[in-house]
Amino acid sequence: MENNKHGPCVDKNCSWCCNPVKIPNREIINGKELPAKLDGSDLWVRRKEILLNEVSPEEKIATFDCVNFDKNTGRCLDYEGRPNECRNTSCLNLDKGTDEEKFNKVTGIKFIKISPINNFK
Repeated sequence: MENNKHGPCVDKNCSWCCNPVKIPNREIINGKELPAKLDGSDLWVRRKEILLNEVSPEEKIATFDCVNFDKNTGRCLDYEGRPNECRNTSCLNLDKGTDEEKFNKVTGIKFIKISPINNFK
């Protein structure tokens, strides 16, 4: 997949995938390496909450704040330098449908927020 594929997020001024960053908790438990800034510091800061998909609540989602996310504009402060995880978001990874259909399918997911938590696993 092309890493710079343009998606509906820019056209629709959408920050669904990074406000907050959502990663399946099983990937975190299995040691997924999270992206870092060029200086090696954390790009994503873990939130003390877990999201549960309303349709499939057994699927736990870990949440993170991205230090490059501008909460005022909803934009990435380093869009061109964003990591591959941000370039290949859910809207772009779906196999079938138009960008509009993919966008609507992904952003239509509703979550139940569970917080605060002491044990992220």
